[in-house]
Amino acid sequence: MNILPQPRKLKKTGGVLCLAGLGIVLTQNCDSRIFKAAQKLRDEIFGETGIEPEITKVLGVPDVKGKIVIDCQNKKGEGYKLSVCDYVEGISITGESLAGAFYGIQTLRQMLATEGEDIPCCEIDDKPDMNYRGFYHDASRGRVPTVEGCKQMIDFLAYYKHNSYQIYIEHTFAFDEYKGIYKAFGYLTPEEILEIDEYCWENFIDFVPSLSTFGHLFRPLESDKLKYLCELDEYGSYNNPWVNTMLHHTINASDPRSAQLICSLIDQYVPLFRSKYFNICCDETYDICQGKSAGRDKGELYLEFTLKIIDHLRSLGKTVMMWGDIVLRHPETMSRFPDDMIMLNWAYSNNPNIESISIFAKQRFGQIVCPGTSCWNQFVENVGYAEQNITKMVAEGGRLKVMGMLNTSWGDYGAVCPMTCTLYGAALGGALAWNHRTKAMNAKYDQAASALIYGDPTGETVKLIRELGKCEDVLSWGPFVNAVFDNRFWYVEHPAPLPKDSAPYSENAKRCFEIAEKFRRLDVQSELTDDLRIAAEGLGLMNEQFVRFIDKKPEPEDGRVEKWCERYIESWLKYDKLSEVNAVCEVMRGKRFRTKDLLAH
Repeated sequence: MNILPQPRKLKKTGGVLCLAGLGIVLTQNCDSRIFKAAQKLRDEIFGETGIEPEITKVLGVPDVKGKIVIDCQNKKGEGYKLSVCDYVEGISITGESLAGAFYGIQTLRQMLATEGEDIPCCEIDDKPDMNYRGFYHDASRGRVPTVEGCKQMIDFLAYYKHNSYQIYIEHTFAFDEYKGIYKAFGYLTPEEILEIDEYCWENFIDFVPSLSTFGHLFRPLESDKLKYLCELDEYGSYNNPWVNTMLHHTINASDPRSAQLICSLIDQYVPLFRSKYFNICCDETYDICQGKSAGRDKGELYLEFTLKIIDHLRSLGKTVMMWGDIVLRHPETMSRFPDDMIMLNWAYSNNPNIESISIFAKQRFGQIVCPGTSCWNQFVENVGYAEQNITKMVAEGGRLKVMGMLNTSWGDYGAVCPMTCTLYGAALGGALAWNHRTKAMNAKYDQAASALIYGDPTGETVKLIRELGKCEDVLSWGPFVNAVFDNRFWYVEHPAPLPKDSAPYSENAKRCFEIAEKFRRLDVQSELTDDLRIAAEGLGLMNEQFVRFIDKKPEPEDGRVEKWCERYIESWLKYDKLSEVNAVCEVMRGKRFRTKDLLAH
């Protein structure tokens, strides 16, 4: 059976059970969240069988004959048992806790989605390997999701048994101090955060606040209002505005007003979340000690400032999370961090440095491994790259018994990749964190993912996504953007001229359009396949544009790029605010943009 995450124990007992006509019965131990999950199950059974099950709630645990009985034991843990019995013509789902019962319902929903109304009789005994199974959603580097967009992602995560969700905020929340800054880029309001938090709770997902508090504060610190707190008075500005936002600005950690600002932001944000955790980020502090704090020891100043933030959050009763990259560069600071915090250990290579996991495992504080979906600087996630990264990070984390996994989805260079085009990696992270014995990177797993995520039991959809990843290996969004702004393959560390031979990119464009046509011809069509087709066409047009750069040919007047931009914007606005979509389209036209001319107002 196609079930993700794969259950720890599944035994087929022979025969099938038809779901048509079965009622849904909740025990008195079930709360409103289980009722809402049962309603989703009911609607899906009705859609498959044409018969709508009745839902009721009873005292005690009833006989399962003719019923789907959902119960929980009010214990700790997230495990569940699911029994499908033809001899009593009924199904029982028993969770160790309410969360366990919820996950049992998700498994039954998946069985219905891939098997139809006739469910194979079986016994499932399942529980997770990792306690923390999270997903990280970038809402600051191009896309700001709507509440509906977040809810769509939360539904997806719950379906694959994630239990934590974080949204990354730099400047895209309505903080008092950021007035006059956030409106230009799209932003989330306190009411929207409260609504997302409530929806997460309904789906047994911990909505963890994540706020940039040290590095990556370019938009606020570039403003006239707050630039007095910027570490740098002057910096080497790049032609590509997205590079500037990535590399600058770090707050002046030597100025007492910096900590006052950050603590004020935290005080406004904390009340909106149920979570006991707070992610202060503090990664990639590129500018530290490069300007106003010059002469200070980088490691000591980093420790001093982060401890101020940590102490403030501890006074509010919160457990602090933070990215661990700077701490790894300054190992002399490790022993001075409190033991009740959690380091988020990120590495995104297809052959990640897993030694850092062992380094953190020796410390008193907790650790969560953080792989990535490899969707940034891409039109669609690079599955072949991401699955190696995720698999290796989670495997080593499991071996060392870390707290869990936080799978990241970043939006560098305008977040050209929609969340709908990064779902394979998102599901894979959850699958491996739940069950370390899951065997991915094979045809069987791909077929299961294709059937569940894209509704395509042939596996063709995932095959096409893999092919598109190979096309992105030839030319991806990041190098193309650099070509638009600098007329070369430009990387911060290794600038390189444009290639002289355009033929590989011409062939690549042709291949992208062929893949787009294959998406159009798939038997199963959906919103997801539409977005994958748009991504393939965009990648093809981008390669054609790149050929014109190399060959110095003029822009054609066929209007294909403009028509693509119209469809892309329409797709973008389904689940994201206007944000920086105009900037993305301007680059697709082969033109530079100025941030102030193109962003949402």
